[in-house]
Amino acid sequence: MTLEIRDLSFGYGARVVGSGVDFVLPRGQVLAVLGGNGCGKTTLFRTILGLLAPLEGFIAFKGRDLTRMTPPARAKLFAYVPQQQATAFAFTVTDAVLMGRAANIGWFAQPAPTDRALAAEALERVGIARLAGRPMTEISGGERQLALIARALAQGADVLVLDEPTANLDYGNKLRVLQEVERLRGEGRTILLSTHDPDHALAHADRALLLANGRMLAMAAVRDALTDETLTALYGVPVRVTEVAGVRRVFPLV
Repeated sequence: MTLEIRDLSFGYGARVVGSGVDFVLPRGQVLAVLGGNGCGKTTLFRTILGLLAPLEGFIAFKGRDLTRMTPPARAKLFAYVPQQQATAFAFTVTDAVLMGRAANIGWFAQPAPTDRALAAEALERVGIARLAGRPMTEISGGERQLALIARALAQGADVLVLDEPTANLDYGNKLRVLQEVERLRGEGRTILLSTHDPDHALAHADRALLLANGRMLAMAAVRDALTDETLTALYGVPVRVTEVAGVRRVFPLV
């Protein structure tokens, strides 16, 4: 049960953002996508999710061509946590999380007790059960991000696509989200996450894809992809990858 990307080009209409992306991600593995601002990470994710049509190439999951699937069918396979999402309506946190069950509920149906139980469990897992009845417009940006992660968990999809999931979180909530990534991998979920922190990739990912100007700088097992040379080339500053107390860490040399 693998995600297969072959020679993928992606962008907006005639504007190519990235090309030549090619990888296979087995079930139960975490792929960390790293790159500078504007390198194409979000556009790549939106293309894999079917929100943008690929300009060239092939995207398949479990051997099925994702470009030929309906949005409801894809929603049962993929859950998405965007970098940020504006909240215009005062839905409660519970109602926002229940929206993740939409593909399983059907048109004009009401959430069943099972759906509500899954939403409550997801809120508990990310540590914000206490906010269940609060309006989304009255909680912090970090709390909204946790609610979006809970929505993805409640969706029950095989693949989670997390676009910088810890970007707006304090230290404690970052740890909680990364612990959840580990737990989901242990459950056999496949996870794509983008991050600006190579240490997160080294600690929590199986593989890493480094994007520079929309093209693959490296794609390999995380320890092979994240080296002094590749990270220095990716970010334009000298770094060194060093093992400290059995843990690989990245240190700047400036």
